[in-house]
Amino acid sequence: MDTNTAPVDLASLAAPTAARTIHRIVDGFKSFQVLHAGFASGLFDWLDQHGPAEKSAISAATGLRGAHLGGFLQALEDLGLLARRHGAYSLAAELRPVLVSASPWCRAAEIEALLQPAHGWPDLRAFLSEGGAPPATPAAAPPPLALHPFLDEALRLAGTLTARWRQHGTAPHRLLCFDAGDGLAAAALCQALPELGATVVTAPAAVPATQATLEACGLAGRTAMQAGSPLDVPVSGSYDCVLLFHALYPVRKSTADALAATAARLAPGGELCAAHWFCLEACETAPGGLRDLDKAVLTDSHPLCHLEQFSQRLEQAGLADIERSDLPGEHGNTKLHFGRRPHNGEHA
Repeated sequence: MDTNTAPVDLASLAAPTAARTIHRIVDGFKSFQVLHAGFASGLFDWLDQHGPAEKSAISAATGLRGAHLGGFLQALEDLGLLARRHGAYSLAAELRPVLVSASPWCRAAEIEALLQPAHGWPDLRAFLSEGGAPPATPAAAPPPLALHPFLDEALRLAGTLTARWRQHGTAPHRLLCFDAGDGLAAAALCQALPELGATVVTAPAAVPATQATLEACGLAGRTAMQAGSPLDVPVSGSYDCVLLFHALYPVRKSTADALAATAARLAPGGELCAAHWFCLEACETAPGGLRDLDKAVLTDSHPLCHLEQFSQRLEQAGLADIERSDLPGEHGNTKLHFGRRPHNGEHA
């Protein structure tokens, strides 16, 4: 024993005020684990069927230890997930749609996905490091469509495009959709326009999920699917509309070639629409870093760069009447670019 070591003054070990910031962040992690345990234990489904119920009944039914159950249930109540009345617990009524497995909006699958090693978030350091996290593999059973991160944007985009076509007095019948949303953009458009037929091009790894989407939406008979990319267009023929739905990120270093290849599939008078995220000038950042990381994990890529040059790239691809607009969403504004292929004899 080293008797020359100075004694520790315990009073000097009091945590600095700055530690509270770390505590708040760690509490967020603990809240996530409480939610995960609620799903994994089957508690939410059991309470939906048998609640209101007291702690003893909950412990007997779920196998959760009574010694710790009080704190667990209190934490769920603190988070607003459970309600308690006269010592009996039940689901918070307004939270039932996102807690019960029978609901299409149940978030259990989303929580489980966040814990998978290939997702990105469980080991963000590995994801951010050179070499990255293990490549994602297609799920044996795709998550419910209601949980898909691109669902809301696909629906908003379909509404925007159908309103645009209605305003212009056009009604496309042949769509070529490079769909990085597992077929959701094509499906939303086909459901909005009963006369529309679509060829959907997706990355090879996304083929099973895309097929599942189109079949679940009742569109297998109105759609054809090909594995490919905007740089390697696997189809011939001409289309009234070509849609690039977050599909340029993997080929971002060859964007000009990809735009030329996809624009070449337009019939005269047909329109290309590109829907993508763009970074800020010089790849600067702004408040909302978690949202940016969400996009990175979702696409395993960087947003497109040089927003100010994209319209010119569409012109260089032979398109005319270039337009740009914003599509607001959960991940910020998706930039919509439009370009029309001139009719024969018409100059771009």
